[in-house]
Amino acid sequence: MTDQAPQNQNYRDDEIDLRKLFQAIGNFFINIGRSFVRLIIAIRRVTFNYKVLLIAAAVVGLLAGVAANQFLKPYYKTSMLLRSGYLNAKLVDNSLTKLNLLTEEEEKSGLAKVLGISEEVAENIVEFEFEPFVAEADVVEIELLKQKLEDLQVETQDIDRVIRQIDIENRNTFMISVLVNDVTIIENLEEALVSYFRDNPFVANRIKTNRERLEQLIAKLTNDVAMLDSLKTAYNLNLKLQAEKPGSDATNNVYLGESGAVNPVTVYYQGINLFEQLQNNKRTLELGSDFEVVDGFTTFSKPESPGLLKSMVIGAGILLGLAYLLIILVEVNKYLNRVEKEGFGV
Repeated sequence: MTDQAPQNQNYRDDEIDLRKLFQAIGNFFINIGRSFVRLIIAIRRVTFNYKVLLIAAAVVGLLAGVAANQFLKPYYKTSMLLRSGYLNAKLVDNSLTKLNLLTEEEEKSGLAKVLGISEEVAENIVEFEFEPFVAEADVVEIELLKQKLEDLQVETQDIDRVIRQIDIENRNTFMISVLVNDVTIIENLEEALVSYFRDNPFVANRIKTNRERLEQLIAKLTNDVAMLDSLKTAYNLNLKLQAEKPGSDATNNVYLGESGAVNPVTVYYQGINLFEQLQNNKRTLELGSDFEVVDGFTTFSKPESPGLLKSMVIGAGILLGLAYLLIILVEVNKYLNRVEKEGFGV
């Protein structure tokens, strides 16, 4: 009996503690709710007390929005997709930062010179923006996954097969946007912006080197295909002579190697393989796949800048926000004055 009594007392203590815990949690949320209600009541009280100031701020904000819409030039936004294995986020960001600094200058001659455009066109450029078509975090995650596969010492063929499945196709593609005041300049601006990136010394040297390498590879493959075609012709002629004269002295050196007879199917498959490589490299050279515009600028008639109604709403919102900030400062000052008088007996 004496042992059971303390145990029951412990159970009751635990039950009381849990009840108090849930009660404290409930009181916490109740206090949050009450504080929120008090805040709404305070905002309502302040709004009524300073209604003249708030109405005046709203009217001034609406008028400011109308004035801004009338006097500020509307701007239009268009984007293009640029893909190159030689571009990265840092390089694009640095290049566009330089252009944006030139757009902020009063004289647009510097921007016109860099892009190779007229000053009239440069005057209508507002800003350049960009974002990677594929987020940098996704690219980093893929690279980490590749490293983990290699660390597991999986067969190389299996790693390549998995990487082809998980690799990101457009990892080197960037969406480059430009804000302009005149949509008629967009057509001329696209080629100028593409040339700006393509003529970058870092990119231009690699494009030149890659093009020379492709030309040399195409010449080599063309020669190899021609030689293999000659080999197949001689091979066919040899087989024909053997078929016509089974007992003749026709040589079979064309299709015999050191290890024995050569499989004729292998010869033809090798010819197809070389021809496919030749065509693929020709296509890469002709398309310029190491630097290309995936999707160019499009001219839009609807401006990106806010219209009249949106400008009025933005103007009113800004002025009302400033008015409420002023009211808060006034109320805090009143409170501090009251505390000072009560605390120091002034």
